[in-house]
Amino acid sequence: MTTHPAEPDPRVRVLDDLIHGRWVLTLEPAPDGGTEVVAYRPPGWTGPDPHERLAAPDHAGMRELLARRHTTEARE
Repeated sequence: MTTHPAEPDPRVRVLDDLIHGRWVLTLEPAPDGGTEVVAYRPPGWTGPDPHERLAAPDHAGMRELLARRHTTEARE
């Protein structure tokens, strides 16, 4: 039998959101001329803030940003 922690690891929540299509990831030109990873809500999103946009310099930064976002949401 498996036990579930009271507060799940935010990294697991990030993967769950990506797998279930709650975010769409893309690469876009960055202001500095490089590339950044951008996350949008999918078309037709009916949850909170359908126009939400998150940007990070790389995939590791995006994972951290999404994990931090879920940790903050859990406290609210």
